[in-house]
Amino acid sequence: MTISPAEVQRVRLRRRLFGYKRRDVDAALERVAEAFGDVWRERADLEEKNHQQVVELQRHQEAEGMLRKTLVTAERQSDVMRADARRDAERIVREAEQRAREIVGEAQHERERVKHEILRLVEQERDFRLRFRALLDTGTRLVGEHEAEIRADPPQLVARVS
Repeated sequence: MTISPAEVQRVRLRRRLFGYKRRDVDAALERVAEAFGDVWRERADLEEKNHQQVVELQRHQEAEGMLRKTLVTAERQSDVMRADARRDAERIVREAEQRAREIVGEAQHERERVKHEILRLVEQERDFRLRFRALLDTGTRLVGEHEAEIRADPPQLVARVS
């Protein structure tokens, strides 16, 4: 049974010769005590609920704080990882460019070496052709001289062979 403060104020107790009627006062006090007990229990329940909600709120605030810290840490870590990846990519590009320059340099050096080798071989071929022609010319001349000797003096040739 609940009783409001306004109802308590409107309670009119009957008077008697030396005060209020005891039975009416006891009944009113009983109703006030019941209402006060209900309010007291309700207040205790509300305090308990409030305490539970405060504890729950603190737990949620701690979780929120941890999530914020985790998010900040993750953002920092991702920034660090991005910066590391950027540096690694730049390093890889620099190394690749350096290696490309080395390869191009080696290829140019090899091209020059091959070019000189080709020039040397062309020169050797030219010298060989000149010497071969000279050999052929000498051989042709000797054959021609020998044929001329045979035609001019055939018996001497036979005597020489025997």
